[in-house]
Amino acid sequence: MDITTEATAGLKGISTSADTLKDKKLREACAGFEALMLKQILTLARQSIPKSGLLDGGYGEEMFQSIQDDQMTQKIAGSNGLGFGEMLYRQLSQAPAPQSPTSKEK
Repeated sequence: MDITTEATAGLKGISTSADTLKDKKLREACAGFEALMLKQILTLARQSIPKSGLLDGGYGEEMFQSIQDDQMTQKIAGSNGLGFGEMLYRQLSQAPAPQSPTSKEK
């Protein structure tokens, strides 16, 4: 299972055949950024829940929870769940390319 393919599945459904390699990379980056933001939100939400100490699993549980959170956020970002990645893609794809300095500016 390819994480990049899974994370961009929702965004790829919106793309057209005229997408260039640059657009594809931008879509992947936007979906990855959305997944990263969702992971941060989920991590902070989990930290707000008090632990009782009765069934805390230590390092193994933390590691499993982190892997589970990664997979869940990749699926949410890929299914166009919040639409943040698509909104970011639309904004960045309309942005003009940065101009390189020329000899006229000297």
